[in-house]
Amino acid sequence: MKRPASKPKGKKQPSKSSAKSRTGQRAARSVKPSRESAGKVKHGSPKVASSKAAQGKKTQAPPPPVIRRKPTADEIAYQNMLAQFEAAVKLLNDNHFAKARGAFEKLVATAAPDLAQRARMYLNVCNQRMARPAVQLKSPEDHYNYGVQLSNQGMLDEAEEYLKKALKLAPHLDYVHYALASTCALRENAEQAMEHLEHAIGLNSRNRYLAQNDPDFSSLNEDPRFTELLYPEKPV
Repeated sequence: MKRPASKPKGKKQPSKSSAKSRTGQRAARSVKPSRESAGKVKHGSPKVASSKAAQGKKTQAPPPPVIRRKPTADEIAYQNMLAQFEAAVKLLNDNHFAKARGAFEKLVATAAPDLAQRARMYLNVCNQRMARPAVQLKSPEDHYNYGVQLSNQGMLDEAEEYLKKALKLAPHLDYVHYALASTCALRENAEQAMEHLEHAIGLNSRNRYLAQNDPDFSSLNEDPRFTELLYPEKPV
């Protein structure tokens, strides 16, 4: 009995689907991650880095406190002298030349060199303002007018001197008493101010109403004698 002829053995031909799968595997193995993608994976996202930086800022130590030192005795003394200098300048600006001159003379003798030099300059200004030409005063009115002029310039000591000369020549002039009263009040000499104001009102009652609105007597506002003199009680 004859056997059927067998087909010659040979290599099997690969199917199309298997060939494609092998080609895809080779391509997958051959693909390598790029440097850019590898860097992103390695270093992490920017949000993570910024959060770490923020945490680092929060943990920083606070700055050390500022320590203020106490002023020395020389510095305190200089500040006191500077305050006296400013007060003297204010007196000069307010036309109180006599008081300003006394304050500047004290600073020239006792203050630090820089303040003493500045005080000496202002002292010369005071002397120039207080220098007065020789005048010929004869009548009580001449002395009175010149005394009022000096008082308006802040030269209260000299003003009182000439007003007293006017009063000596004419003791019955009420306006001279009134001018002396206001000058003494500006010098805070309450006793003499009250004495001259009482004489002025006694000689002319109109001076009572003038004094009620005169700011020169502001230093006497708390004195009960001043109130009683300006506002006498009316008889019932």
